Amino acid sequence: MHVIPIPRTVGELELPDFVRSVEPSWAEGGTLPFNLRRVTLRPGERTAPHNHHDTEVWVILDGRGEVVSDGESAQVAAGDTVRLPPLGVHTLRNLADDRPLTFLTTWWEDMPALDREHDKRATDATGSSRAERPVLLLPSFPTPNGELHLGHVVGPFLGADLVRRGLHQRGTEAHLLLGTVGHQSQVASAAISQGLSFYELAERNTDAIQEALAAADIGWDVFVRPSSPQYPQVALDIFESLRAKGAVVAKTVSANYCAPCETFLFEAFVSGACPHCGSHDTAGIECEACALPFADEELRDPGCATCGTPAEQRELTRYYLPLEPLRDKLTAYLRTAHMSARLRAYVERVLAGPLPDLPVSTVAPDGILVPADPAGDGPDATEGQRMYSAFELAARFITALDELAKGRGATGWESYAESEDPRTVLFFGFDNAFLRTIVFPAVLGSFTDKVALPDTMICNEFYLLDGQKFSTGRMHAIWGREVFSEQTRDQLRLYLAGTRPDIRRRDFVVAEYADFVRTQLLDGWEPWLASVDGRLDKHFGGIVPEAGSWNAEAQRFYGQIREFRAQLPRALEPERFDARGAAEAVRTFVDRARRFAEACEDVLDTAPPTGDARTCMALELMAVRTLAEVARPLVPVMAARLAERLGAAGPAAEDAPQWVPAGSEVSLAGPYFTADVSIRTAR
Repeated sequence: MHVIPIPRTVGELELPDFVRSVEPSWAEGGTLPFNLRRVTLRPGERTAPHNHHDTEVWVILDGRGEVVSDGESAQVAAGDTVRLPPLGVHTLRNLADDRPLTFLTTWWEDMPALDREHDKRATDATGSSRAERPVLLLPSFPTPNGELHLGHVVGPFLGADLVRRGLHQRGTEAHLLLGTVGHQSQVASAAISQGLSFYELAERNTDAIQEALAAADIGWDVFVRPSSPQYPQVALDIFESLRAKGAVVAKTVSANYCAPCETFLFEAFVSGACPHCGSHDTAGIECEACALPFADEELRDPGCATCGTPAEQRELTRYYLPLEPLRDKLTAYLRTAHMSARLRAYVERVLAGPLPDLPVSTVAPDGILVPADPAGDGPDATEGQRMYSAFELAARFITALDELAKGRGATGWESYAESEDPRTVLFFGFDNAFLRTIVFPAVLGSFTDKVALPDTMICNEFYLLDGQKFSTGRMHAIWGREVFSEQTRDQLRLYLAGTRPDIRRRDFVVAEYADFVRTQLLDGWEPWLASVDGRLDKHFGGIVPEAGSWNAEAQRFYGQIREFRAQLPRALEPERFDARGAAEAVRTFVDRARRFAEACEDVLDTAPPTGDARTCMALELMAVRTLAEVARPLVPVMAARLAERLGAAGPAAEDAPQWVPAGSEVSLAGPYFTADVSIRTAR
């Protein structure tokens, strides 16, 4: 007989022989057909969120707690059992403040159960895109210190546009909320160097940014400009609300100061090295290289970016939002959000240490004036300080949402959120990971629970130009409004999607882009479409035939059409977004269609056309129609032209492939792409 004693009082947890998690001695040696451990949680303790491919069962032996699995929660007590399927992220928290919680966990490998759960999640992910909830797509707003270059376009903006178009094709309401950053020191610095006022430069560059987005065929439902009259008041409402709750507090800290310039140094006006990785790309409260946050006083070798003088430390009273008190809420929220493995690892790294205090006010000549601290006086006063740009993220979102809501007939963002319950998807570069994963939900969640926090975060790395990072400041760039045109739009969008820096930095090389256009499009896609058009004209007089009998090649190709029709839309769903995978799927499909065309040429080389010949021709046209319908997010110009010529204008209405109606007169004459691949880099 084997007895497993468990602790039933808090005092027993302090005994020297207490072990939190242990395998019973009688279960050692691997003789059981499953794994077994006894686990005891202290009052208030929570297991780390995790998932695995095994099936797991918990038996609660003593105490009471709360189980959370994939966002669903349930309270449990002694005697209850919990089955946890494979892949689900789960935790258990001890709800008592005076008693341990002990449970027995058993787990075993069950590959059929893993396969069922994997298939179910794939189906659920597809179904979520069909849900009735509207989707708000929120890319990082570009900073109007310069124009929009390809490094900007390829990341949050093209990504959001692809998802928006993909959702629209599946019948899901989706809205892209855009704008430019309201008040950031990079704009102030650029304005000073150009002899312009802050808003003069910000508005001029905002016009150029909108032109670049339109040239790339990236649309938006709302655009918040720096001069938006509603925006400052929304930001102040959030500030006052959080200050009244005690979440925003005034605190005196040590700050970098330039004596010759007689000013405190922040963001673009201070130079120095990251305390974590040593990078000098540190214009803000997080490092562009490692994305980890730091306090102003932690910057290594700080100096004035204007005159080069080493900074000295002086005391300064500023408003702050301490993030550490929000740890539990942030952790609970972030474990349920969809994100890449790279971003998840980053979040875990940030949460492993103490969370910093977020600056809410700063010393700056431009921006939103914040009310002075009523308790401050003399050196402790916050008089004349401006709102820190990172704190404004939630205000920009609320302003955009309010404009969207009123445009759709609601009285404001609160009524829209209550009636429509929208979900939000974030798009941002990895260098902004701290602001989007931690700061944005911290401020928004502290301000309101009337709109759900983002459930999906789509992150990208830096895009390089000939091996170096795109840079507006260094004029190492390709401007979006110059490079995109009606003729080049599709081939650039397709190339950018296929080289998107989703996990690692990737390089835009002009010669490689030219090679892609020549070998893939001009020598591949164009001849294929021309050959389909030629066979239809030669053998059927340009009139679409009705399918007849099916040979083995026709059956296989029909399966490939069905596979492509399902595969590409899945790659554009928010939860599994994969622009490179989508571009690869399109290229693979065209390659398969070209191979099938070779079989068609042999079958069609008989007169009169046989039933097999009619089927081959009809399937080729079905392939063109499918390409036009599901590849529209990637190549909108070409897709629209093909759809119009096939009499199938508009997005795909059905899941199954559709025939081009028999008896239709069709001409696919091109060209659809251009050999003009000349690109001018900024100087």
